Amino acid sequence: MDFFKKLFGRSTFTDPSNDDFGPTDLVYIVLPESLDPMDREARYEDPIEAELKLSKLGYVSGGGSSLSDEKPDGSRDIEWCGIDVDTIDVDKCRALLRQHLPELGCLAGTQLQFWNDDAPLQDEFDGETWRLNLSRTEMHPGFGI
Repeated sequence: MDFFKKLFGRSTFTDPSNDDFGPTDLVYIVLPESLDPMDREARYEDPIEAELKLSKLGYVSGGGSSLSDEKPDGSRDIEWCGIDVDTIDVDKCRALLRQHLPELGCLAGTQLQFWNDDAPLQDEFDGETWRLNLSRTEMHPGFGI
């Protein structure tokens, strides 16, 4: 199943709390913040999960961190982090995330990456407003690369 999700950007997994959830599409949230996984979960993932479930739009299916190059001491810094959201309605999910992420304190540069009409697009927060449907070239593996 994971092969098909990566190939098509569409998941056949279901929300574990609702077996009738059905196929979903990926919206990837890019947070330009150095948050460890526990902080990311508490600050963003848990509240987003609650809103998604309340609206019956989807669920948080994962998250991760992009690490810097290794320093001389062998350590690495978190450069930015991301959250995978599986949704049954990309447009409604994007609207919900654009409303709630600023309420949660997201920084300028936060992105919502998604596919629309076979094109990779993103919405980007500038600190005050969202710029919508921007072209993008960076790809999350869940989008089929």
